[in-house]
Amino acid sequence: MNDIALAKAQLRSKILAERTARTNTALDEINLTSQLLSLVERTQLTRVATYISFASEPSTKLFIKELLTREIEVLVPKLIGVEMDWFAFDGTSTITSTLGMQEPNSAVLEQLELLETDLLVIPALAVDRLGNRLGRGKGYFDRALAKSFMHQRFAVCFETEFLASLPCEEHDRRVQGLVTEQAIHDLN
Repeated sequence: MNDIALAKAQLRSKILAERTARTNTALDEINLTSQLLSLVERTQLTRVATYISFASEPSTKLFIKELLTREIEVLVPKLIGVEMDWFAFDGTSTITSTLGMQEPNSAVLEQLELLETDLLVIPALAVDRLGNRLGRGKGYFDRALAKSFMHQRFAVCFETEFLASLPCEEHDRRVQGLVTEQAIHDLN
């Protein structure tokens, strides 16, 4: 493991431990949803690609519900090998993956292209002021970002995980902004 990969692994461990100790998760979800909806309201969006939150990730469940209530189409990812396929989500049709995450039930939901979305919202363990994003280390979202040319690509993490700088490697992809439970940060 090189020095950058080691630094990233250590930072992941630290952030995941801090997330486990968080309290007020219900309030965090309400505040994050408010910030995400403010981002959506900036423009006339018709389709948003986002993640179904898992474990200690900032929760997107209320956000997804609100989007569907507003008749905004929602796409969510399903892991297929080392890639992700994206499906139109109805808010309920999920299955549990081998990793224990909720994924869209591809047997009943329509697969769509990520390029056809107005906004991409992805999870992060941390984001820095240049838009570098620290994920969980498997590269799923970096590969999705590499294929996505849309300008509205925002990561989600907690405000305490918005850092001055992050270790990054050549394969890491930047985001244009960050949404936390406290603010929307436009980055580049």
